[in-house]
Amino acid sequence: MSDHASVSIVCPVFNEEKGIPIFYQELCAVINVLPFRFEVIFVNDGSTDNSFQVLGGLHDQDARVKIMDLSRNFGHQNALTAGLDLAAGDAVIMMDTDMEDEPQAIRLFLERWEQGYDVVYARRGQREVSWPKRTLFKLFHKINAVVSDIKLDAAGIFCLMDRKVVHQLRMLAERDRYLPGLRAWVGYRQIGLEVPRRARYDNSPRVGTGRLFKLAFDSFFSFSTLPLKLSVICGLMFSIVSFCFLIYILYQKIFTMNAIPGWASILSTVLLVGGVQLVCIGLQGEYLIRIFNEVKDRPNYIVREKIGFGP
Repeated sequence: MSDHASVSIVCPVFNEEKGIPIFYQELCAVINVLPFRFEVIFVNDGSTDNSFQVLGGLHDQDARVKIMDLSRNFGHQNALTAGLDLAAGDAVIMMDTDMEDEPQAIRLFLERWEQGYDVVYARRGQREVSWPKRTLFKLFHKINAVVSDIKLDAAGIFCLMDRKVVHQLRMLAERDRYLPGLRAWVGYRQIGLEVPRRARYDNSPRVGTGRLFKLAFDSFFSFSTLPLKLSVICGLMFSIVSFCFLIYILYQKIFTMNAIPGWASILSTVLLVGGVQLVCIGLQGEYLIRIFNEVKDRPNYIVREKIGFGP
């Protein structure tokens, strides 16, 4: 297979002008000695620094480098989607350019692909990040695995996918995308490999906590109907408890002539039930927002310029 197989590597870029040359050098050290035909697709996701110019310099010296320049910042998942849409390889690898994904793992991915696996993904090992953020990542993956309607492993976007898997992903036109979840949803023969997570090349986190929480929300609401089910369960539970309490009050009033005193207990109950109702409405609102985004039918990204793809 390797004598004629082609492999596309899709790499989203956002303000990584200093890290791109480091990443490219390490990537070439791996792919230059492998018996495959490679193309490296960099997707510039609305960078405000000189990332696009740096990428242009790489294209000038290496015809394998291709560039998609998006019209603005559409987000990490949409940038990856843009790269997948134009990737032409028999297999496609997704990875970030911040050096957190280990380029040497590409060898292992390709070996498993040649053994017949359709998806080979990096299972998250020990992360070289601060303890609070590492704890949040672990908590996110554990909760995701419990509430998701499909089996989700503790994995990110770093993976290899066979051409037929990429074709199926391209058929999914969802707006609030979580590619690791979509990758698991399409099925096929998949395997996870333990790959240590490296620190960024500059040891400074680029993705803020807010964006991480958004990604967690997209994963949670895209692949789980549990919140809707919990809303119904909570409603039934409070209805049953309230009904039983009402029967108890009527019994005390009619048969024992003892009225149940205490406005504080009643007020506390009302506030508790009201809070639960607001939470349930909010959860349903999150699903409604996603339906609204789908109905608008806007594209996931807009390409300003393409370099190296031909006519």
